[in-house]
Amino acid sequence: MEQMMCDTDPELGRAVQLMGILRILIDPENMIASINKTEKTDFLNYFYKHSIHILIDPLLQNTANGSLARDDYRTVQLLGLILELLSFCVEHHTFHIKNCIINKDLLRCILVLMKSSHTFLVLCALRFMRKIIALKDDFYNRYIIKGNLFAPVIDAFIRNNGRYNLLDSAILEMFEFIKLEDIKTLMTHVVENYGKVLDEVDYVQTFKGLRLRYNQHQDKLKDRDKATLDSVPSILRNNRFRREPRQLDEEEEMWFNDDDDFDEGEAVVPAPASNVINKKITQELDSLGKNLEKKTEGSSTKVFNNTGKSLMNNNLNLGPAAEGLSQADVDKCKALFKKGLVDYEGDSDEEEEDSSDLLSPSKRQRFS
Repeated sequence: MEQMMCDTDPELGRAVQLMGILRILIDPENMIASINKTEKTDFLNYFYKHSIHILIDPLLQNTANGSLARDDYRTVQLLGLILELLSFCVEHHTFHIKNCIINKDLLRCILVLMKSSHTFLVLCALRFMRKIIALKDDFYNRYIIKGNLFAPVIDAFIRNNGRYNLLDSAILEMFEFIKLEDIKTLMTHVVENYGKVLDEVDYVQTFKGLRLRYNQHQDKLKDRDKATLDSVPSILRNNRFRREPRQLDEEEEMWFNDDDDFDEGEAVVPAPASNVINKKITQELDSLGKNLEKKTEGSSTKVFNNTGKSLMNNNLNLGPAAEGLSQADVDKCKALFKKGLVDYEGDSDEEEEDSSDLLSPSKRQRFS
């Protein structure tokens, strides 16, 4: 490689031959498989660790300040040979050359060569970038977008001013490849940053097709976002996505309905409490029956029959025979019936048993 750089021939004939030999040496297809399978990897590691910097050194020195330091014919010929060898490495040494390009920011330096007055060197730089884009590697794509490395290409396209030549065709072919292969990241970057300039190009349909593909991609993203939002429960959505802020969400309405049901359930008297009330009513009726026995000796049977019927119908009108009851007993009976607000199925049986208990003493009196 040092002999390549030091070739004094204006045509660089010896440098061209040395470049061909070097290309054969680093071609992975020409490396004979050996027992040690790591031999090829070890050789490439050695080349990129100890030799690649010698190869790219003239390139870095000539583009150090973002502009061409020398643009003479011999320098341009040498840089063209270096770019041809680097393009071969991009195609065949995927991993190793990737680290070199990223760490050295090599693509940016190479694209500076597009300012050259020599068209073939501009085409060599463009061909190198085209090799990288052809890999469709996300790592390379992010590197291009982050460094805004399409700017030198767009500038060269504008400087060409629509002239029908090899440079114009090469640039259009690169953007056509991006459109056909649907490389979304690069397509979005180009349209969003250079769309206004490229939309003015009307002698080809490449950039109009690129814009159309970009719009289709954006529509798909909107539809997907809308479908994703519709699939998310409304309670998890952000407030800014709600159409009517005052309208209750479905989950909130369900929560309030459950809360109402819970309140209504609390208003019902529990079963144990109703049993206590029934037991108290039974005890009071027993004591009331005993009082009625003492006060109505002659007509006990009629009094108790009328009393049982009135108790079953929740009516306190005991008939003419019960006029002898005191006002305190009547008030107590009314208070007891006001407590029993809930009617249960078991109450009728208990009341029948209570009435039978009330009638039993009168029957014993009758047969005595």
